[in-house]
Amino acid sequence: MLGIEQKKGNDENLCGRMIAYARILPAPEGESSSSPFDDMIQNGLLTLEGDFRQAAEKRSRNAFNKAVDAKLDNLLETMQEEGMDLPANIDVEAARERLHELSNMEVIPIPARIGNFTKEEDILQEEADIYYIGEFVGANQAHYCLTTLPIYYQAKYREQAKREEMDFLSAALEQIEAGDFVDTDDLQKNNEELFPAGITLNNFVGDLSKLLNTRVIPFLLALESDYDYDIQVQQFFTFMKGYPDQNDIKRIDISLREIRNQRDSMVARQLLELSCKKVCAVYDEDSALAQKISQDITDLLK
Repeated sequence: MLGIEQKKGNDENLCGRMIAYARILPAPEGESSSSPFDDMIQNGLLTLEGDFRQAAEKRSRNAFNKAVDAKLDNLLETMQEEGMDLPANIDVEAARERLHELSNMEVIPIPARIGNFTKEEDILQEEADIYYIGEFVGANQAHYCLTTLPIYYQAKYREQAKREEMDFLSAALEQIEAGDFVDTDDLQKNNEELFPAGITLNNFVGDLSKLLNTRVIPFLLALESDYDYDIQVQQFFTFMKGYPDQNDIKRIDISLREIRNQRDSMVARQLLELSCKKVCAVYDEDSALAQKISQDITDLLK
């Protein structure tokens, strides 16, 4: 659309982190190229990145209203102390209600920042949905395009998350009616297959940390051939398909493959442990812990 090329990712399953970049061409000879955005250009690239996976903490409606009331009451008190009268056509309570409405309007924040990439190859190595918006003579128009894209991206990402939540709730209601939930002990009774057909994270009600550490990881490591591993790990991917960030599941797979080939790989073992902990933190809706573990993983891979 509009010349925007998606270099990495899937528009039908946005990961929540985006990078958009443009290539800035030199200004024609004799034409001034001075721009407030010139310092943002790195080796001819202007890059913007945004991470929308951790939603900004929202204050409650009551908290907003109390803050608005306090400011308005303080203003009225100050005017009274200084002997100032309100205009005759001002309805204080109507103004208060209108301020409540404006304060509680839902807006989309734009937590995006200028990237520090000097090569396109480095951008494409990132775990993100990546968009190339084309070539521009000078940075002004490119900057306008780049700063607009995160608004659209975040809206689409939030819409997908809302639809996934609705699908999850619908599936959960169906499973409650059918009574087909399973826990960790149920899954450990099967020694032939990692997961029975039809079992996913949506109908699992046990301890996910216990499941990963006492069932999934030992089972996959114990498989004798890579062929058997490939078959069984696909069951793991199917089981975890409802998990929001599939990159974490892929990282567990990569770590397991490395450990199977090199049992004493400490980096792979640490990466596996951190990835499992992050999956459990996300599953338990502990966003602060998940974010901390994400940073630990980033530091380990540097």
